[in-house]
Amino acid sequence: MNRTVLIVGSIILCIDFACIETEPVSPVPEVTFKSIELVNIVDTSLDNPNLKGAILKFEFIDGDANFGVYESVASDTSLPDSLRYNLFLDPFYKVDGSYFRVEFDTNYPPPYYSIFYNQKLNRVGQNKTVKGTITLTITDIPLYDTIKYDFYIRDRAGNNSNVESTTDLGIN
Repeated sequence: MNRTVLIVGSIILCIDFACIETEPVSPVPEVTFKSIELVNIVDTSLDNPNLKGAILKFEFIDGDANFGVYESVASDTSLPDSLRYNLFLDPFYKVDGSYFRVEFDTNYPPPYYSIFYNQKLNRVGQNKTVKGTITLTITDIPLYDTIKYDFYIRDRAGNNSNVESTTDLGIN
């Protein structure tokens, strides 16, 4: 008798869990800012130990697992930046409580990065969602008293994530 109750109870429990629907995640990626930290970086090519850098951490989620640039695409300089890169930073400097966009030039190129495709992110079946934490070391930061970054990612389908902002980073 006890064995029959246990088996029937297990079947009901399995049926109950089988009916739970997976929560759909948008195929448009989403990012969430976690932290940014100022660090000292040593440039061994110039033997300059006083360079300032930053470590940016954020989380991402992508509902159709098409995040990551193929290395062959990233290295093809004939392609536009929108295909070669998938992490875009937009730096701002702060003056009297207002933010102003840092202009890019040959001395300060746009801070775009390629996060490469990884086969471990392949998904089969109904749930193709990938998520994780990305840690980026920014080695060339604009030298203003206070800066912040807006940033977003782009998947291979060309979907841009939401734009997140970092907290202020005091350079001094």
